[in-house]
Amino acid sequence: MGTAGSTSLENSPLGVLVDILDLPSRIDLSHFTSSTNSSLAALKSCFDAIASNRKKYGLVIGSESREVSPGTAIELHAGAGAAGFMLGKERVIAAIERIATYGDLFYDRWSTPGNPRLKEYEPRFTQKYGYHEHIVGAVQSFFAESSDKMSDFNHVAMYQFDERNMRQVAKALKIQEEQLKCSNMFNDVGDLGAASAFLKLCAILDEAKPGDRVLLVSYGSGMADVMSLKVTDEINRKKNTKSVKDYIGSKEYISYPEVLKRKKHIKKEEDPQKLGVPPTSPSIWRDGAVIRRLKGARCSSCGYVNFPPTLRRICIRCGNTTFEETTLTRKGKVHTYCFNIYLPEPMIGPQAVVVGDLDDGNRFRALGTEFELGKCKIDMNIELVLRNIISENGVGIYGYCFRPLRFGS
Repeated sequence: MGTAGSTSLENSPLGVLVDILDLPSRIDLSHFTSSTNSSLAALKSCFDAIASNRKKYGLVIGSESREVSPGTAIELHAGAGAAGFMLGKERVIAAIERIATYGDLFYDRWSTPGNPRLKEYEPRFTQKYGYHEHIVGAVQSFFAESSDKMSDFNHVAMYQFDERNMRQVAKALKIQEEQLKCSNMFNDVGDLGAASAFLKLCAILDEAKPGDRVLLVSYGSGMADVMSLKVTDEINRKKNTKSVKDYIGSKEYISYPEVLKRKKHIKKEEDPQKLGVPPTSPSIWRDGAVIRRLKGARCSSCGYVNFPPTLRRICIRCGNTTFEETTLTRKGKVHTYCFNIYLPEPMIGPQAVVVGDLDDGNRFRALGTEFELGKCKIDMNIELVLRNIISENGVGIYGYCFRPLRFGS
């Protein structure tokens, strides 16, 4: 995993991912951080492990959600998002041809333990001598070491923290508008930091055809990576999946005051309530299969899924006592709901509480996310999505919330 703004100075978020994905304990884990180029660093490490036959497969994630100061130019462009890729040697949809790195000492943007909000010394200095010179230098060095040239590539994706500077780099490198068409999404998602290059590559692969070549460029903290890929015939297997355009098209707009509340820039003048079960307690660790992986118990007699299995030793439908482990379905319909308007810190109202009927017959209660007052309806299609539900002392409790179903399917 690569991210510029990690959730904590010590304690990797990879443990949460392993638990949620129900992965074995013997899995190899690596967390790259402190740079917007960290996602490409993670990808290079995973690629090398597979190329050397040390590992057969790998999952690489680029994720970003950085703290920024309200009212600043950085806040205007700051986005948040994540994207990931499976790496391996079989059924490859895009083959990595070559990787090159270019870097030196350069301070562009930074944050510190005492002040985690992103800052920079002089924007024009960062843009010209950091972003522009490093990306142009990296690409020119990449081409100098091979017979490739820019016109050999059908698609180009570059990390960008604004629109104007990316255009200036594209002009310097003679990148055509057609080559940027699939990846230019800054006006929709903003500066995604370590997730920027990955999400752009996802958008390109949504549209790419077999034989297309892709040039991927990432930058951060005075380091730039350039990677060339070639799309294979296997890409046709992925054409029916939801695209980046689908996800962007399903977005909902919220007001700026609501953004400030969610980012804790606006707080109520009261002390936060202590959680009855702290995030670091043994029970949160012990109940991971139920809370973070939605494991249920399917009755071997009638097939009913009992949940939570820790409390359902006898099938509530037929009285049978033998079960097999299963995972709850993620989709269903609203059975009933309510909104809590006034909540103690650190929770934020209005907060939806939804009781849903899942497609597997289970009735499940959870907090709601992305619900607006007056827009929740009985029998509304909903889905369970993973969220950091609440935090205490900087440590979060991850679990599932109901969200209105996207894409209508």
